[in-house]
Amino acid sequence: MSTQFVTHALSCSLGKGKIALKGKRKRPWLEVVRSETERSFLKYQLKLLKELHEGPIDFYQDRLATNSYYDKERFRFYGDQLYRAYELLYPRDHRYISPNVLEITGTKGLAYLWLDQGRVNGLRGSLRGRYSPEEYQNISDYLNSLGIQATPHANQLSTIEICLSRQGLRLLLEIIDVHLPKNTYNKMSRRRTAVGT
Repeated sequence: MSTQFVTHALSCSLGKGKIALKGKRKRPWLEVVRSETERSFLKYQLKLLKELHEGPIDFYQDRLATNSYYDKERFRFYGDQLYRAYELLYPRDHRYISPNVLEITGTKGLAYLWLDQGRVNGLRGSLRGRYSPEEYQNISDYLNSLGIQATPHANQLSTIEICLSRQGLRLLLEIIDVHLPKNTYNKMSRRRTAVGT
């Protein structure tokens, strides 16, 4: 089994991607949906999945109409090695970003997570998604283990985001820069990474 494939598949699934068991045979399919403005990064993710997987694969690409100016584009990918990624990210068939998953995906997973869920707020940053309080804490702990100052922030009901300090944001952007195609990263994330703008 390709550990690189599992790492990449997990990284794709930390933000916008999801893995689900489908059909009578319960085969694992990874689905990623992005705005058509993010087409180049979507193609990059799919390209690596195809290159890193060992053995037969199946995949589909299509476009989803929206009510906004830009449509969405989607790919669905199947390969036997997705079973391992599913086992790690979906214990008891429920998605859970554990410390183990974060260690496996490393800074590459962090790069994909930031690209999907990160925002720059003035000179600081934040990560917000549909995560449980425990998942927010796991992500925050992992960020802090890298020296990135990160603190979960909660409202009266639950944890809603992770806040990054000014220094933490700068360090995060330096760390993840090597994991993303330069043209894609600059085109997609200028508003997220141009600190001070």
